[in-house]
Amino acid sequence: MNGASDMGGLSGMSDMSDMSDMSDMSDMSDMSDMSDMSDMSDMSDMSDMSDMSDMSDMSDMSDMSDMSGRASGGLIVCVSLNTAIDKRLLVPGFQLGAVNRAVQVDATAGGKGLNVARVAQSLGADVLATGFAGGSNGDWIRRKLDSIGLPHQMVPIVQESRICLNVIDSETGRSTEMLEPGPDISAAEKGQFLALWQKLCVPRRWLTLSGSLPRGLGDAFYAQLVGIARGAGACVVLDTSGEPLKLGVMGGPHTVKPNEEEFRQWSGADPRDYAAVRRVAAELGSYGVQTLLVSLGSEGCLAVKPNGSLWLAFPPAVDAVNPVGSGDSFVAGWTVACSRGLDVPDALRCAVAAGTVNAMSPGTGEVNREAAEAMAMRVVVTEL
Repeated sequence: MNGASDMGGLSGMSDMSDMSDMSDMSDMSDMSDMSDMSDMSDMSDMSDMSDMSDMSDMSDMSDMSDMSGRASGGLIVCVSLNTAIDKRLLVPGFQLGAVNRAVQVDATAGGKGLNVARVAQSLGADVLATGFAGGSNGDWIRRKLDSIGLPHQMVPIVQESRICLNVIDSETGRSTEMLEPGPDISAAEKGQFLALWQKLCVPRRWLTLSGSLPRGLGDAFYAQLVGIARGAGACVVLDTSGEPLKLGVMGGPHTVKPNEEEFRQWSGADPRDYAAVRRVAAELGSYGVQTLLVSLGSEGCLAVKPNGSLWLAFPPAVDAVNPVGSGDSFVAGWTVACSRGLDVPDALRCAVAAGTVNAMSPGTGEVNREAAEAMAMRVVVTEL
């Protein structure tokens, strides 16, 4: 972090002079919760990992033997403000600047929040997906959610919902994504969603905010939503990047989950520098963030508390087929586990397991519950 005192994006968080989108923050009277994490490719600090006998207390895994129990977790609300039709094209020998022909095309109702909702439901949670949906694409998204039995309450908008493409070269396994920017949300549509959000935020409910913000909402919109949720006693998991992340953490979400690249850009810290990561977590704690999660892809995940407690989670080696949606699956696993009262090590196992199983599937946001339960038993978590 080049000395955490700089903290890159975090240092600018004290300067809120340009918060025009947050001028009316009456809904954010209680802004004190947040979190996220970092990188593990440099394992020099873990050179003595040959003895894994502790494994962050894996002796009692009874809470993870059945991820399907619905009674204990309550409804999870998954927000996807920039919903999309996600199309996956299988193109052998994909080449830029050439004519490419797909041999297989699959489409699903997408956007990061809908991926989270789909996986959370597959893990046995009761979920409600919400966000914006417009035009014929929006109608298709609603019908698709109905067809898979995923409850939803989408705010209708005038402009068309976006289409996003994921081109997979079946010969190399490489994935190329092309994402449309999404619609421009009107003031009336924004107000309609805020009214719905206020009704959905109830004490002890878990809610997820994922992905980019469509035009018209402003970078501070996630911060506003987090503030409303905190004021109602609800818990938010925030997974975004850039200015929405920088401002969103100030609202005080329970958990913040950047990936390694997002963490570096946002904080200016190296996730391999555990002392610096702990300082970032402490800074986040001043806003109310309770857990910082930094996902590291195939290298696992880092979880840090404001008090300096830090855990590393390692997935087993697997053959990844399509990593797209693994971060969303991670968020789903974490949120489901937290809603059921699991502690950080076991919640990390659930999260890493869900992300890993998704990477082994050709689809996006596809996690089999039994496979995730089995994978969770193979995830190693250690506290440093």
